[in-house]
Amino acid sequence: MLETKQKSIKIKELKNYGSSLRPLYTIVVEIEIRVEESPDTLHKIFTDTGLITRETIPFEVVSNFRGSADNKPFYSALIMHEGIVKKYEVAARDTGGFLKTRINYEPVVHPEELRLTHPAEFSRSNIEVDEWELHNYKHYFMLLIASKRYESFDMLVKREVEKGMEFTSIRVNIAESELKEKKAPCSWYLKRLSVFKGLNLEDKVRRKVEVE
Repeated sequence: MLETKQKSIKIKELKNYGSSLRPLYTIVVEIEIRVEESPDTLHKIFTDTGLITRETIPFEVVSNFRGSADNKPFYSALIMHEGIVKKYEVAARDTGGFLKTRINYEPVVHPEELRLTHPAEFSRSNIEVDEWELHNYKHYFMLLIASKRYESFDMLVKREVEKGMEFTSIRVNIAESELKEKKAPCSWYLKRLSVFKGLNLEDKVRRKVEVE
C-alpha cells in the first residue's frame, strides 16, 4: 500500500434533479493525492489494479464512450521510448452512428510506430512514463430518447515541485448523474484507485456524500 503525503476530497456538486420521491442525483467529486512514488511506478500499479486496461483505453470502436465531454483523448502521456521522449496519445474519433441510440468512436493512436502498443503493455515493452492522464466519458441513451445519464472520469498524474519538495500529484475528477441515492459516483474507478494505506477511496467518498 502507498503512503500519502497529502490528500484532499471535495464534493464539487451534489444536486437532486428529480423529486423527493424519485431522486436523480448528480454528484461530482474532486480528489487530490500526493505521493513520493514516480508517475511510472503509479502507472505500473494502476495497470495491475485494472484501471489502465483496454476497458478504459479502448483499441477498437466503442459506442457512447469517448475521452471526455470536451473531447480530451482517452489517454495521453509523455513517455521515454528507445531513449527518446515522445508524446503518446489515444484519441477518440467520431465515426457517426445512430444519433437517437448511439454514437461510435474510433480510437486513434499516435505516434504511428506505437499504434499497436497499448499503455497496459508499456512496462513489458520497457517504456517509461514521465506523466500521464486518463479520461473516460460514458453517456447513455434510452430508446429514441436522449438520456441525461453519464459517467465522467478524469485523472492527471505528474511530477511537481513545491517549496523545494518534489512529489507526484494525482488529480482525479469524477462525476455521475441520475443516481437514485446518495452514494460514491463511479465506484468501479474508485475501487481501482484504492491503493493507498488507510484510504479506501470508495468508502471515504461515500461517507462525505452521505453527510452533504
